Amino acid sequence: MITVRREKWIDCIDQIMPLCQMVHELVEKDIYGLPLDFDATLYQQSEDFDEFHCLVMRENGRPIGFHWMVMYQLARFKGKKQAGTDAIFVHPEHRQHSMKLIEFSEKYAKDHGCTTWAIATLDPEYRGLLWERKGFKKAETIFIKVMT
Repeated sequence: MITVRREKWIDCIDQIMPLCQMVHELVEKDIYGLPLDFDATLYQQSEDFDEFHCLVMRENGRPIGFHWMVMYQLARFKGKKQAGTDAIFVHPEHRQHSMKLIEFSEKYAKDHGCTTWAIATLDPEYRGLLWERKGFKKAETIFIKVMT
């Protein structure tokens, strides 16, 4: 059975760590040149402020995907709130269930008052056509510079 629900980051991070490592290996590790080093205090604080939301998809209790979503007010659009994806990932062997996570995430964001949802895709795993089919429009390109 496939389930998706919000979970406390601190309660599930050990279980979803293999998935986090898979995302990190895609491109982040090479771009940032840094190992994963989570700030548990910051995650907990942002959850307490209801800004950070950890959505986990499980199959028979085993994590197969996750979505880390941040929600914030848009100062330039008074009264509007946006959901932004920090990371979204479904294990390659379970990609047939991706729509469950995406649909749950959209409903979840709407239920939390978001009027827009922003997401960036990693170039090696570009899924622009999928997001366009879900109603997203390509709005910008993101560049990252590591400043040392």
